[in-house]
Amino acid sequence: MCSKIFCFDLDMTLLDHKTFHISEKVLKDLEALKKEGHVVAVATGRDMDSEFSKAYKKQLQPDAIVHSNGQKVTVGEKKIREVFMDPKLIARMMEFCREHHLCIGMNIGKYGCYVNKEVLIEHEKRIFGDGDREYIDESNLLTHPFYGLAYFGDPKGTDLLREAFPEIKTPLFADRRGADVITKEVSKANGIQALLDYYQKDWSDIVAFGDSMNDYEMIEKAGNGIAMGNAVDKLKEVADYVTRPIEEEGVSFALRHFGYLPADQ
Repeated sequence: MCSKIFCFDLDMTLLDHKTFHISEKVLKDLEALKKEGHVVAVATGRDMDSEFSKAYKKQLQPDAIVHSNGQKVTVGEKKIREVFMDPKLIARMMEFCREHHLCIGMNIGKYGCYVNKEVLIEHEKRIFGDGDREYIDESNLLTHPFYGLAYFGDPKGTDLLREAFPEIKTPLFADRRGADVITKEVSKANGIQALLDYYQKDWSDIVAFGDSMNDYEMIEKAGNGIAMGNAVDKLKEVADYVTRPIEEEGVSFALRHFGYLPADQ
């Protein structure tokens, strides 16, 4: 088999939010793919170099990472792509969110930096049982570069944002309690294209796994786009294959279904 580039979403594709663990079976399978000569990449909405994600980067040890929905791409420690959000757009969205009591922002190092942070504090209390993240003043959103922002709250709030700012899109997180806030041209597919240029491959060489709407473009364009069984319906519609859900080892099942790894391994 010719070598492929395997692009895995992180949250609810590799990382189960019910346990916040990546299964040992999946970790072994990713290593097996590398030993077979394939490139293993993580393609995520997260910046995997951030304080809250670097532990997963260390655990997964991918060959390459498409960070922040394609705004940053790294191969090993080499950065091959980096694009930032317009700070003037950030300022305008901050003002709008203050007026409409919407929570928007991003982490800066280990600190949260959000407009209407109370919404996020309550969100994290519901999920983790606490809300002890440290926060800094929202004005820091105007003095740091960002690849995109995050929204937390009811999905209806994303409708308000898109109506006010037609240049953005807001793909919802898997739990529908938040969304990425990115400009319309941003997608994981753009980041993967940078990988294809780097490795001198084309889209037929991509095998992509995902579960949410920020995976839509990469699943649609991939030579083999695989939606998790727990994926949103719109993603399943464009996928080449729908595997089992994450709690049933959907990634490992699909890798064997297509013969990328031996059935007895």
